[in-house]
Amino acid sequence: MDISTLKMNVQKVIAQRNIFLFFSVIFSISVILLSCLLLAKNERVVIIPTVGPSLWVEESQVSDTYLEKFGAYLADQFLSRSPADIDRKNKVILEHVHPSFYHAAKKQLLQERDAVIKSNQTLLFRPSRSLIDPIKQVYILEGELLVLVGKEGETPACAQIEQKRFIFEFLCERGKLRLKSLKRENLTHV
Repeated sequence: MDISTLKMNVQKVIAQRNIFLFFSVIFSISVILLSCLLLAKNERVVIIPTVGPSLWVEESQVSDTYLEKFGAYLADQFLSRSPADIDRKNKVILEHVHPSFYHAAKKQLLQERDAVIKSNQTLLFRPSRSLIDPIKQVYILEGELLVLVGKEGETPACAQIEQKRFIFEFLCERGKLRLKSLKRENLTHV
């Protein structure tokens, strides 16, 4: 074998090695970069209902539509109640309460339950306006709260009508929206 042929073959092998080394370094950098991006990524779950707009949920954030729909759902559970369904609605509400607010919410719901059952009240809320603040994750509902009172066998009569504002404050943790606080305000305008 000729020395010049051997040198040429060695140079070809060295060139091939350098090309493979270059691509190996590029692939290693891309794997490291993709791993970092995967750890920093926010997963977004998109829910497409059969009726209405699509909704999305992330680790610590939800879409405006989801916040509004969930706020309206909890508001209905909280503001339209009667002695017949108050226990079931309280249970549903407590399932969606953040642990930091759970004891205060349970105490408040039990007090309202006792008052509703004792005086045989039915609460009916007629919303006039709703607002959301997606940054603070707040749902605000304004409207008329009617308290209907009736004795057994009689048609309930409207005992009280108040203009109220309810502020539902939520917290999204691990993709689950939970009620963090609930505030009531009397409205002076009609």
